[in-house]
Amino acid sequence: MNMGEIFLEYLNTLNSPRDLVDSVLIGFAERLSDYLDFIGRKNRDEDPNSYEIGRRLRVLGAPMETYKIMKADAYYYKYRGNENMFWTRMYVAGAVANLGYPTESIQKEAGYFCEELSKEKKNLPFLPLFLNNYAGILHVYRENYSDANEIYQEAISTLRKISPDRFKSTVKREYFWALKLISNNYTDSLLVTERTIKDDEELERVLGIGEEKTEETDSENIRFLTLLNKAEAEARRGETEKADEILEGIIRDASETTRGFVEPGYHRIKALILANRGNAEESIKLMIRSLEDAGYYGTTLSETLAMRDGLHVYNILASKKGVKDLHIFFKEKGLFEYLLKVLRIKDWYLGSEHTESVKKTAVGIAEVLLLKQDEIKLIGTSAQLHDIGKCAIPWYSLNKITPLDDLDWEILKIHPAEGARMLRKLGLEKEAEITEDHHERIDGSGYPEGKKDIGLSTEIVAISDTYNAAITPNRRYRIPKMPMDVFYELKKGKERKFSSSVISALEKYVQEEFS
Repeated sequence: MNMGEIFLEYLNTLNSPRDLVDSVLIGFAERLSDYLDFIGRKNRDEDPNSYEIGRRLRVLGAPMETYKIMKADAYYYKYRGNENMFWTRMYVAGAVANLGYPTESIQKEAGYFCEELSKEKKNLPFLPLFLNNYAGILHVYRENYSDANEIYQEAISTLRKISPDRFKSTVKREYFWALKLISNNYTDSLLVTERTIKDDEELERVLGIGEEKTEETDSENIRFLTLLNKAEAEARRGETEKADEILEGIIRDASETTRGFVEPGYHRIKALILANRGNAEESIKLMIRSLEDAGYYGTTLSETLAMRDGLHVYNILASKKGVKDLHIFFKEKGLFEYLLKVLRIKDWYLGSEHTESVKKTAVGIAEVLLLKQDEIKLIGTSAQLHDIGKCAIPWYSLNKITPLDDLDWEILKIHPAEGARMLRKLGLEKEAEITEDHHERIDGSGYPEGKKDIGLSTEIVAISDTYNAAITPNRRYRIPKMPMDVFYELKKGKERKFSSSVISALEKYVQEEFS
């Protein structure tokens, strides 16, 4: 047996991310690292198992590792002059990245490939699929609906100009599968866009594409995705009875194997319906159920959409009740608990336990510095939510126990901006600012912007995060430090990452805490 066969045989013994704990996770990570090393070699033999290995890894919650495998395999074929297999594998790589987290570098790569394919006649049938991947990044992850919608339109228009036979012979996929896949993604983008009358007409046109009768047999997943989009369109119009009727038909008719695919969307849309009716408690329960259905592990788009609409539900409920203090309302209605629950399940080594430690330390520093109660309250909430952007990251990328590569670091570094984006959707602007800057440092060495002026409250949360991450066992290749060692590192050198007053306040708090 070759390496691919051996690794696939091993992967087939694992059913879900829940199997990857303790020694099993260590063995999984080591085997995966060895396979990534193998698949990246130019002089290796062809591995017919690579696609199935990638599919299994996606199911196990490691979509970004699948992206790496598919990309490496694509260039293996490119080096050997097999252009068709290059584009086939690169399409799969991009599609899977959209199920994990497409970083800025992946976004640039997607745009570059769209430009290259637009120049080629031979491989032009791949262009609609690559445009779909690119639009998906802008639509779901950047919330740039205007540009995304234009690209979806271009993808559909380009596909319409290609004959079904030519598409199938080049891409080795069904023509109408591609058309309905793109139209369903475009529909979702239109549903969350602030639409004009013209946009509403476009929505109806695109919904119609999904319902077109074809000679090809529609995949069950695509058919029910179309129905989910139709139900969501009715729900967002306020036609809740029509939406309910469609949803009940979906659950009634879906096969047992498809049920897991549709249930996250089913409960997500049900939650939107109940929120619009003002039923806060049941709406929130269903939105949490939607996330549970999605598996919490970042392996499907369902989780990202559930999180997006979960925040939308809370905003609907707050506006209907005329809430003046959003912080109190969100806390009482379980929003913070909801977000931290997701974080706890996704980030096994730090998770919400880390956030509670950071909150306690940050509040302690603020009290040592004799800050006002309103500021202490803000610091406490911001500390508790500072890592909430990790909810957007696939669980394996958060819990990887082998050394991180450049893409791993790029993915991890998006969590401050993602957390800030989530909190701004909820109107928590001050908390968002602290969350966005909690990895910045006063010497400009931090990320994502390299800011130096980060404000006292942000600095308190930042040093609390640094301290607790250093003293807590997290990734297995990092040994926890003693408090005194952390203080020494914080103080050494002329260019310090934190101000002397904040370091001293941390040291005083820790000494008092353990005295």
